[in-house]
Amino acid sequence: MNNLWLLAILALGLPLLLVPWALQADLGGPAQTVPTISFPASTYQVKAGDTLSAIAARFGVPVAWIMVSNSLSSTTIYPGQHLVIPKGGVLHTVKPGETWHTIAQAYGVNVETLREANGRWAEPRAGTQLFVPAPEIVPLSSPSAPFQWPVRGPISSGFGPRIHPIYNVPSFHAGIDLAVPEGTRVRAAAAGRITVAGWEGGFGLLVVIDHENGYETYYAHLSKVLVSPGQHVQAGEVIALSGNTGLSTGPHLHFEVRYLGTPVDPRPLLP
Repeated sequence: MNNLWLLAILALGLPLLLVPWALQADLGGPAQTVPTISFPASTYQVKAGDTLSAIAARFGVPVAWIMVSNSLSSTTIYPGQHLVIPKGGVLHTVKPGETWHTIAQAYGVNVETLREANGRWAEPRAGTQLFVPAPEIVPLSSPSAPFQWPVRGPISSGFGPRIHPIYNVPSFHAGIDLAVPEGTRVRAAAAGRITVAGWEGGFGLLVVIDHENGYETYYAHLSKVLVSPGQHVQAGEVIALSGNTGLSTGPHLHFEVRYLGTPVDPRPLLP
């Protein structure tokens, strides 16, 4: 009988003991509740013989998206490694000092679009993972590259968001414009193989060099091309003459650097 009374008392008192304990997480500091966001992504375990480019092609996403989403500083992967494969964008881990504005600017997306994709949170905390939908660019921690200036002239339009000079609408400038007279000799910024040498839509006459280290350089709005696809060139070799072809408002060279297919700011990579 005594045992039955003891069990009854415990049964009645246990909920009262547990409630204060369950509430302890809400005491002594700001609320830690964060909206639950389901990021559109899957995971993949690397197999022997896999390469990052092959995995990216298999899932139909850019290599750069996988690199940023997994905080990879190079394309080196190893069997057994688990990779996050994002869909429709990238996963960004917030660094100390970053804000909605700086993150949106780094990826070339609208601030409100970024906030809405993540549930309209307050300023994100360092270490938080955010989803960046359809980024215009992907800021990669790329190795230094010994590029040299393709021409010498003032920068008339920098890398990043701007108002399109022809369509007069907000756009993203994926390179830098160097104001030089038509006919200025354009030199290869580094050694590599010519992959494009001809007319390419809004670029006008265009030369593209694959530097075979993840980098490509673009030289656009040319008046004359002096190289052919498949040709290997050395750093400083004259490859074209500057011009005003394609979508252009005046003589200049549009110079663009891409790393793993993603445009990056050329200025930190130049002397």
